[in-house]
Amino acid sequence: MGLHESFPAYGGRGPNDIRLGLALGAIATIFTALRVYVRIRMNKFGTASLIWALIAWLLTTITQIFAVISILHGLGNHISIVQKVGDLQDYLLFTWITVFFFNMAIPVGKVAVAVFLIELNSQSITSLIDPKIRRSLIVVAALNIILNIPQILMAWFQCSPPSALWDPLRQNQCDHTRSVYYTYFIGAVAAVSDLYLAIIPITMLVPLHMDRKLKWGLSFLMGCGIFAGAAAVVRTWAAKFIMGDDPSYGMGILFCWGEVEEWLVLITMSIPPVWPLFRPLTHQFIKYTSNRSQPQYKYDGYGQSNPTTRGHPSDGPIVTTTISISSHKGTAAGTDAMDDEASDSLSRYEAEPETSRIPLGHNGHPERWMEMSQFKEQKRT
Repeated sequence: MGLHESFPAYGGRGPNDIRLGLALGAIATIFTALRVYVRIRMNKFGTASLIWALIAWLLTTITQIFAVISILHGLGNHISIVQKVGDLQDYLLFTWITVFFFNMAIPVGKVAVAVFLIELNSQSITSLIDPKIRRSLIVVAALNIILNIPQILMAWFQCSPPSALWDPLRQNQCDHTRSVYYTYFIGAVAAVSDLYLAIIPITMLVPLHMDRKLKWGLSFLMGCGIFAGAAAVVRTWAAKFIMGDDPSYGMGILFCWGEVEEWLVLITMSIPPVWPLFRPLTHQFIKYTSNRSQPQYKYDGYGQSNPTTRGHPSDGPIVTTTISISSHKGTAAGTDAMDDEASDSLSRYEAEPETSRIPLGHNGHPERWMEMSQFKEQKRT
């Protein structure tokens, strides 16, 4: 027996909304679980932001559960079909419960992002960040909480009495105008917040002296909150369907983009904390691409620099130091220039193991989410 037989009001946009929401929810849940694992097993930072993220995940999961129930009772389908099968009361009840949890999940998710960026700032790259940015993050978090309180309460006081909200026979006692207009305002705040929280991590990464591919890759991943901001804009626009002629179908559009916004916030905020799990793969990729793009030279301890060849080991147990230098075209003069450059590079080279760029704790694990402090560009003396 299919869902259509058990729930005759199920249909329209509803099936696609369920598939999209569950797919994004599964990805967000995996990232959240990895974040918990990293916090417990690999470092001791990020407790406050993790707690906020878990609260946001819980509220978003509850929202998704009630959204699925609402869709089974007609959310996303045409109102004429919902009325015909007699499911209008259940549709109204579960839809407004979904709205209630949705209005709580959205601001908590943005607070979680702001708290994470504050902790990242204080733990990793404080000297590179203007203290004004820290205060601005606190303001963004506070505004999202304070301004959403009326939105949470307003949903239950659109009708007189409140129970008329889910009573099909008393819908004429409800006025959704103020709620919809306030949704426009709070949606604009949410969109601007998402955009700001997506741009700030990029400004943190730009001044760092690190591999360019890694820098732009992290900037893209941490800036994916822009997509959540775009979803917030569409979701705000779709709020007008609450007062339309076919509200159940229009609400399917609103909830589709609402769940995209909610889950994308959780996914993008979890990428930096789980970075220690994927960092070894990134280092291998960078090392591989660097080795292919630049010739490797070895210093043999006697003032000679020779190209490294695979499958031809040196004739004696000579301790060598690998140095990457730029290639030069030309005749023998060009070769001498390379030798001089290699010798000069060696004189400035600090004998330091490669793994020292990754600070490790007493148990051999990274101490921070993204050890970006070691990428600070050192001043030349």
